[in-house]
Parts: sequence; structure tokens; C-alpha cells
Amino acid sequence: MSKRYYTVNEVNDLIPDLVRQMTSLKETRETIAIKRMQVERARREQMKPASPDQFFAEETEIEFLLITARQQIEHLTRQSIEVKDIDAGLVDFLSLRDGEEMYLCWRCGEPNVRFWHSTDEGFSERKPIAPESLS
Repeated sequence: MSKRYYTVNEVNDLIPDLVRQMTSLKETRETIAIKRMQVERARREQMKPASPDQFFAEETEIEFLLITARQQIEHLTRQSIEVKDIDAGLVDFLSLRDGEEMYLCWRCGEPNVRFWHSTDEGFSERKPIAPESLS
């Protein structure tokens, strides 16, 4: 897999689509959690032991949702976009700063990318992008 390096403008152009993708991932994650709780509750409430096939349809649906979410994340990863936190909508884009790899850091709710951090740092260490880089 070859690396792709993003500019601030390229990231900003992707934000509308990323909002949709991150919203979809979050909804999928919530659906999986709810379905898992429903299956576990149904198992606990049963009077007799469950047959191996009793929850097959529900478990298959959960597995399908997991596969779909993994594929979405892998699609982004192949583009050098890293989903760091689905619930927070936190996404890092590989970029270059003075010839060194770093991440442009964006979170759902932010109108555009305004922060960066080194590849060995995280969200809490993000720094503002210089104003001249934001144009």
C-alpha cells in the first residue's frame, strides 16, 4: 500500500463526505451494541438452554454489520486516513510538515481541519495549523 499525503485543502474538501461516513460508522456501532444486548437478554431470559441455531439470524446480522464497518474503516485506511475514535468522530490524515510525516487532525463538528500532531502523538497533543497553511 502506498502512502498518500494530504494538504489542508484536500482534507477540507473531504469533510462533507467524512461527516456522512463517520455518522454511518457511529450508527452502525450503536446498532451492533443494541443487537448484542438484545441477544444476551433473550439468552438470559430463556427457561431452557438455547439451541445452537436459535440466535443464528441475530448473530449473523451482527457479524454482517461488523464486516461492513470494518470494510468502511479499511477503505479509509487504504487512503492514508485513520479513524481514531468512532464515537468522537476523530480522524487523522497523513501529511508532511517540513519533510516529516505528521497527521492533520480533524474531529466531527469542526468546520475544517485546524490542527496537526506528530505521528507519535495523539489528540491531546494537537497543535494549531499556522494561519498561512489554512488558505
